[in-house]
Amino acid sequence: MKTKMAHRLSARQALPAISGESQRLPQPAQSDWEAWIAYFQHNAAHLMEIGWQDNYELTSDERRMISASVQQFQLGESSEGKHVLSLARRYVVSRGDENYLSALKSFIREEQRHSQYLARFMETQNISLTHSDAIDSIFRCLRHIFNLELSIMAMLTAEIIAMPYYQALHEATYSPLLRQICRQLLRDEVRHLQFQVDTLYMLRQNRSFIVTGITHACHHILLTGTVLVVWHQHKSVLAAGGYSFAAFWRETWRHFHRLFGQSNGARSA
Repeated sequence: MKTKMAHRLSARQALPAISGESQRLPQPAQSDWEAWIAYFQHNAAHLMEIGWQDNYELTSDERRMISASVQQFQLGESSEGKHVLSLARRYVVSRGDENYLSALKSFIREEQRHSQYLARFMETQNISLTHSDAIDSIFRCLRHIFNLELSIMAMLTAEIIAMPYYQALHEATYSPLLRQICRQLLRDEVRHLQFQVDTLYMLRQNRSFIVTGITHACHHILLTGTVLVVWHQHKSVLAAGGYSFAAFWRETWRHFHRLFGQSNGARSA
């Protein structure tokens, strides 16, 4: 038991380096959509090596602990983004920045790659895909009734939650393949967080502090509710990864406040 716990702690201590790896990639400037397009292209060409031939078989305890959870996250990563792309096209027509739409499409392709990675792992472990989930359906419904800004807020909320979740999933089993996948996803998610914040910065330019403050308060409510729901639905994975509810709460809000404390405009709201 002590050996297993030491393994968990050792892995968790190494995880900050996963996020740090992304710092060595080209760093897009704030709201520079051409740079974001270049980043996504570079990232697609320099993916981490994944050992798809790994023959590790999950133990019965590991399978019971992660199966339903991974099913939900795989489904959540699989969105084609049709509604948000439609909203983005309307925005581009009114503002004339075609590069944003191209960058958003590249972002969605990365999200779909995440879904494909998880699906491929699930196939190796004979874990079936799920095509419906109550929480995923709620988020998709919200994105369909939201405008572009609120849709981006919902997507950013999911990205923030993904950081501690994939860190926990990385540590929850001894599967080398799943660990490699989590490392790649975490590296991508670091940049995804910044991409979404840059989008909010763009959308909130020249807006009054009052309106921005109201939308930011709504984001607080959305993230609070999401943290509670995700903990309830994915407690087994998060706990196996070393998170108590308090630690999960702190980690989630640490990401939120770091993102919105980086600069002025949307980030200081």
